[in-house]
Amino acid sequence: MMKRQGLMVAAFVVAMVAAADELEVDWLTQDGAAATNNVSHEAWRAQMLARRARRLAPVAAFAKKWVYCRHYVMGGSHYAYTEALSDAKGWRSYAAIGSSLCLAEYDPSGLWKETVLLETKEGCFRDVDVSPDGTRILYSFKASADGDDFHLYEMTLADRSVRQLTHGKAIADYEGCYLPDGCILFNSTRCIQVVDCVSRNEVSNLYRCEADGSNITRISFDQVHDNYPALAWDGRILYTRWDYNDRSQMFTQPLFSMNADGTNQRALYGGNSWFPTSLLHARAVPGSQLFFGVCTGHHTLQPGELMRFDPREGREEADGAWQLAPLRRTKARKGVDVDGQNGRLAMYPYPVDERNVVLSYLPQGWRRDARGRLQYIDHRAPFALYWTDVDGARELLVAQAGKPPCGRPVPVRVRTLPKVASVRPDERLKTGMVAVQDVYAGEAMKGVVRGTVKSLRVVSLQYRQAGVGFNSNGGPGGGGVSSTPPALGNGTWDVKRVLGEVPVAEDGSVAFRAPVRAPIFFQLLDENGRMVQTMRSWTVLQPGETASCVGCHEPANIAPDFRATKAAALDAIAEVKLPKRGFSFAKDVQPILERRCVRCHSPHSNAGIPDLTGMPVRDMFSCRNWSRAYLTLTQARHVSPPFNHLVIPHQLEPKFLNGNFRDKNGRWVADPYAKNGYVNWISSASEPTLLPPLTHGSRISRLFTERLDKGHAKGITDAEKRTLACWVDLGVPFCGDYEEGAVWSEEERAFWSYYTKKRAEFATVAELLEWCAK
Repeated sequence: MMKRQGLMVAAFVVAMVAAADELEVDWLTQDGAAATNNVSHEAWRAQMLARRARRLAPVAAFAKKWVYCRHYVMGGSHYAYTEALSDAKGWRSYAAIGSSLCLAEYDPSGLWKETVLLETKEGCFRDVDVSPDGTRILYSFKASADGDDFHLYEMTLADRSVRQLTHGKAIADYEGCYLPDGCILFNSTRCIQVVDCVSRNEVSNLYRCEADGSNITRISFDQVHDNYPALAWDGRILYTRWDYNDRSQMFTQPLFSMNADGTNQRALYGGNSWFPTSLLHARAVPGSQLFFGVCTGHHTLQPGELMRFDPREGREEADGAWQLAPLRRTKARKGVDVDGQNGRLAMYPYPVDERNVVLSYLPQGWRRDARGRLQYIDHRAPFALYWTDVDGARELLVAQAGKPPCGRPVPVRVRTLPKVASVRPDERLKTGMVAVQDVYAGEAMKGVVRGTVKSLRVVSLQYRQAGVGFNSNGGPGGGGVSSTPPALGNGTWDVKRVLGEVPVAEDGSVAFRAPVRAPIFFQLLDENGRMVQTMRSWTVLQPGETASCVGCHEPANIAPDFRATKAAALDAIAEVKLPKRGFSFAKDVQPILERRCVRCHSPHSNAGIPDLTGMPVRDMFSCRNWSRAYLTLTQARHVSPPFNHLVIPHQLEPKFLNGNFRDKNGRWVADPYAKNGYVNWISSASEPTLLPPLTHGSRISRLFTERLDKGHAKGITDAEKRTLACWVDLGVPFCGDYEEGAVWSEEERAFWSYYTKKRAEFATVAELLEWCAK
């Protein structure tokens, strides 16, 4: 009798599975033993429903209505490429599998009731948010693959009326969120940039607009993608920033935070870490310092492993990271490109509290092929809405049930937000203030003797609007290509403009004014103008902003000393200004070589002497003319077919693949010339972690230690040596702008011109004013 009753219960469970998708799969998986006990299936179901009610009680108390969008799983060859522009420069990710904007209502008896608010067969709804008063829904919509682009829309829940907020053909506006002052923050391709390490992929940065979509203002000026801005309970914005100035692009997708007006942009977690590879979809726990996020990879879709973070315990690697199911400390994973793709998969977690989360979930993980290989490019994967807790218990809320996957659940509830005054930048203010209490404080300056640093160099990055030509790089942080390359091989990713140098006081303090709305980074210099340490990221000042830090990559959880500094006591603070062009080898370095070196170092002088003339050398892959002197100093040479372009020799041994340095097993290995190169610079493929001070750059380059410092190049001045050192420490840039030395066809020139005009067309008023000032 017991056996028969057990079979009846099992059959009932199978029927429930077929009817309600993963809901009863969870019950069977977690409590299968209960189903075989000597109880009726009605009693067992009552027990399961009672347990479900207990589990979901925190969710029901938090919000009984949730909105979300059904759409394809975002991402393509890479986690960030989701803009799908109608005039995309190249490859784009867009899956027309149908889409809908939906509302789910809590139902204690089973699956939640789903109401479709809007639906499309060929378009896509995405990135839903709910106004603080719970009356309006913000979302992004694209009606078709080629005839429309993502823009912001708003629906009033009471009558379901819709208005379009942003416009613009061939512009994507998406990932919007409401701000405490009534404005809207969103992601947009209006910056008109191309990814440094990919020839033809659009870049998105963060913008603000009024509630009606007017007065669009750019507030992030970042190298490549910003992703998924989300408002925290304390008024901060959390977002992911892809960040690889003078380091590899592979493992630098940390979580950043900023104020709602764009001030105080700084790394929150993983700014100098191998792990997480990419930290996406982060949301703060209400009233807590904790946040949940998805740890995923670089060349993956956006789903990954759900984790909880406590930045009070640390902000790098796995210091503050906790795995779930059960809750436990995790271990950092170094150099994993496709991280977080095994086992359960999560997207868009929305924390209810420190233990409970509503999210888009795929408990069974990615499908695998017949050989068991991971099939992670699956835009139709059946992600459904779930509740889960940190110990791994879960309940299905809305089934996928043959419909498009569910994404980004947001509660419909009244939120109490901090009162933030409506901020309008004063456009008359063209500068902001930077103040450092002690440059010797922090891990990045460990072991440096006080008094070594005499000045701080301020450098601005200039970003490319399109990709024409490429060359390759490789190193311990990974490998890739450099689009519209301003340097060879492992040289700088971007054109760099030196704004100036400011003195560092004896106590290590420094203060200065710098241009606003420009990405800037800093280098610490010794008495000869040679690099002691450099910042491999950047910061941005808003008009009138004062940005300050304790030292050089000091632990973010320490507080500054409350003491007066010599820099703060200065009557006149130094000011640096944005020049009209970037550092140019032809304009800044070659004239020195002509004055001091070419007399001996030319083809017409002594045989075998290195050629330091400015004679152009064409590179068909980079679509640029380099010069003999540039190739000589960087030690670049031609590679025979099929790699017939210019590379750095120490990238070639023992095996050359696409200009990357690999060992015999194809793994990335350290640059063997990293500490004793003739010209030593920080590789654009270097590791993401902090580099020790005094280990890279002009201070250890043999050009200086074995030549110039020992009297070679008779008559060379200290100022000229400082210029040469600056060139090395900037990452051996060749171009002062992306068109310098360009050898482009008519088609390539037209391609560049199209995006140059497009950049001007969609520039905000503030950006145009800045350009006119320059």
